[in-house]
Amino acid sequence: MARLGNPELATPTIHVAGSKGKGSSSAMIASVLTAAGLRTGLFTSPHLHRITERIRVDMNEISTDRFSALIEELWPDVEAVEQRGDVGKVSVFELLTAMSFKEFRSVKADVQVIEVGLGGRLDATNLVAPDVAVITPISLDHTAVLGDTVPKIAFEKAGIIKPGVPVVVGNQAPAARPVIEEVAWQRGSKVTYAHDRLAIVRKPEQATTAYGKLVQCLALKSSLNTYELELPLAGPHQVDNVITAIAAVETFNSERNLTISADSVSRGIAAVRWPARAEVLTSPDDDVQIIVDGAHNSSSAAALVSTLESLFPSATRPVVMYAGSGGHDFAATAREFSRLNPRVIVTRTRHPKAVSAETVAEALRRDTVPVAAVTPDVESALREARAIASTGDVIVATGSLFLAAEVREILLSITPELYPDLRGEMMPAYEIPALIAPAQDPEDQTGLGSRHGAL
Repeated sequence: MARLGNPELATPTIHVAGSKGKGSSSAMIASVLTAAGLRTGLFTSPHLHRITERIRVDMNEISTDRFSALIEELWPDVEAVEQRGDVGKVSVFELLTAMSFKEFRSVKADVQVIEVGLGGRLDATNLVAPDVAVITPISLDHTAVLGDTVPKIAFEKAGIIKPGVPVVVGNQAPAARPVIEEVAWQRGSKVTYAHDRLAIVRKPEQATTAYGKLVQCLALKSSLNTYELELPLAGPHQVDNVITAIAAVETFNSERNLTISADSVSRGIAAVRWPARAEVLTSPDDDVQIIVDGAHNSSSAAALVSTLESLFPSATRPVVMYAGSGGHDFAATAREFSRLNPRVIVTRTRHPKAVSAETVAEALRRDTVPVAAVTPDVESALREARAIASTGDVIVATGSLFLAAEVREILLSITPELYPDLRGEMMPAYEIPALIAPAQDPEDQTGLGSRHGAL
């Protein structure tokens, strides 16, 4: 960063850490700030379909040309750092982080929303000097790196707290609270619990837009404003996330002496698009509903189960397509679905971090999670799921964001990125035709469409 003129310090910053909800919360914050007329940078990870998704300006992902140009601009500095010989090689994530800071400075962003990659204290993003730090719910995840208890993980997440910088905390685990509060006290930082700042004055109700989108209609009230919201993300946990996001925006508003109106907040929340988070890919009149979700730890899986129960109360015995990735406790995640008595189809994604279907299935069986089938790839798993499902059933693809992405690619006819495997060969893409052309929705900013017919 010093070689680049410290671009991480050039832009006012909201820094977001947590075990779950940090991506959704970051997207909501950035969408609101964009709606308020601020030039807004957003850096998130991982990506679903294209690596360019990780760097956004005003919610639009960076172009492939600009992405390539940034790599070329930074490459001499990457080589210079590596040639020092005392800090090792620059990782892909470190390079992407540097690219985002440089891009946001280049476009003269008014604010940057930076999502932590892993942990917080030692994360590459922790070079920022934030105006607001945000910590979303903390749970057991990446335990081999961050620690095997919630307090240990909370200490790592609390590492983003900077001296005198206000901290907004989401719906937090009791074991995490004292750790966060202790670190904040040591650094002279005020802690605000989002749910203390905002109250629900009208409970969420499900509604469907003219284009078949599910939204949650609710109203929130703080000491500053009342917010009438249409939240296009499903599940009670997303209500928690929107409370955290608005509390962060209000705090940033105060720190920067801005005037972000309630109308800007409402428009920003209504416009947020964050795929693969309890995302329903089917239309309400389809005979089988297909949902994708990137839940990769037990807490996220529990939130998904609650969402399924609220969205589809009459559905029983869902068909669960499940895949695991290295570094996650996939057995503990799958266990959360047991109360739904699911029919589980284990598969493997093409991502290099994917764990073999046989290994995942063995772990699930040891944990008394029943496995109905094991398939070699996502395409065959989806066909198996559709064959098993009957009218009125629900198919859920989860356990890995990479699985959610591949199912979206198949159903929405999205051309996937290819990853080189460890032998340097290219792993194959799906060689299947578009199953159903996605219906175009003028509200869909991704251009990918949000509905399709039965598979």
